[in-house]
Amino acid sequence: MKGRKDLKVADSRRLAHVDGLRALAAVYVVLHHIQLYMNRELMVGRWKHETNLFGFGHFSVDVFIVLSGFCLMVPVLRNHGRISGGALTFFRKRAWRILPPYFAVVAVSLLLIWLLIGTPTGSQWNNSLPVTTAGFLAHLFLVQDLFAATSRKINYCLWSISVEWRIYFLFPFLVYCWNRFGALRTVVASTVISFLLLIPLGYTFFDASSGGVCLHYYGLFSFGMLAAGFGYSEEPSLVRWRRTLPWALLFVVMAGLALDFNKGYVHGLRLTWQIQDLFVGLATLCLLVAITPGEQSDRWHRIRNALAWAPLAFVGTFSYSLYLLHAPLLEIIWVYFVRPLHLTALNSFALFSSVGLAAVVGVVYAFFLLFERPFIGRPGGQPAGIQPMEEGAKTLSAQLLESLPDRLGARTLCASVPGGALRKRDAASRAQGRGAKTELGRAGRRGAGRDVRDETDPYVSIR
Repeated sequence: MKGRKDLKVADSRRLAHVDGLRALAAVYVVLHHIQLYMNRELMVGRWKHETNLFGFGHFSVDVFIVLSGFCLMVPVLRNHGRISGGALTFFRKRAWRILPPYFAVVAVSLLLIWLLIGTPTGSQWNNSLPVTTAGFLAHLFLVQDLFAATSRKINYCLWSISVEWRIYFLFPFLVYCWNRFGALRTVVASTVISFLLLIPLGYTFFDASSGGVCLHYYGLFSFGMLAAGFGYSEEPSLVRWRRTLPWALLFVVMAGLALDFNKGYVHGLRLTWQIQDLFVGLATLCLLVAITPGEQSDRWHRIRNALAWAPLAFVGTFSYSLYLLHAPLLEIIWVYFVRPLHLTALNSFALFSSVGLAAVVGVVYAFFLLFERPFIGRPGGQPAGIQPMEEGAKTLSAQLLESLPDRLGARTLCASVPGGALRKRDAASRAQGRGAKTELGRAGRRGAGRDVRDETDPYVSIR
């Protein structure tokens, strides 16, 4: 951050492609878990290669961890390298955003186990059973990932929530190191240390599996922070890297290596799944930089626009709920609707991944409205996207902004320059006169505040 004079600011609409990317990863996780219900039959059938495309569910976790670091770092960069309100305020906002939906899902999962899905069926839901006192207490204190006996209980997807919950407590320290020692040194150090800690972890009683502690995720989280720095910072060294590296080519190379390394061996070298995660994280970093609006945006604008497609971005807004709740819903659909039909494995997969997926998304959206959306925004405040303005004033502001001439760039200034009150007043005065100036200044200030809040609140990692 040293020597940084300014940074590019994008309003929340320009990050719709991040919502779309998150939606794709979330839906892929659901399809991966659907595939596991008939995995044995599909692996020997005619369509085994096609259905195996959904066999990389763990990679989606890596993507979400990187996205989390990216989206939490963007507001810090906009705030000149500082966490708005300090570390305690950050922790309070994270708790307000993450914990209510999480505890609601724990309660819903327990209720469904008691009423409908408490009997083992031979599916992956068996990992969530039986409910034990240790499992309940571990989920209550978000330490379920520490122990193999609790990491998959109650709801086999929730282990990663406790992993990321602990990463949040390191985030202020990473920001301090970023400002003190520089972005690249911070990311390299956090990555090396997190991977080296995997060695002693293997000699402890903690869960070192792919559904356990996952210490290397601290390094992947820092990849997301670095992607935000490359995309949005004006620090000279980061700008130089952003403009010179072939990010699109690097994305293809890293993604190809991750898929090749998934075989377990490359040229006779035995590879661990953590190394595969490393390359997935690097691929995600490169993709985020490549599709960030800026110098290389013209080359990737079609990809970015596709990811920002409204229905896809819409699913991304409640992808956290989709991740949290989909596992028990899939078990209900399998036990009570798909399995009784006695279809072939391929037909079961087709029905499950179409009608079943649509049903899951519908139920999850209702859950989102009840248990997640009320907590998007400031603690105790209004949900994100609802501004403390009268409806008439909101409409007037929108009309005034829309009426500003493009040649003055006033709309861009009002939407994207936080604190630029003088420039906003000047543009508004020339376009609409003194009567429009005051309303535009208020709308711009509220818009700038909304952008930062909206980006820090909804972006959470999901597995």
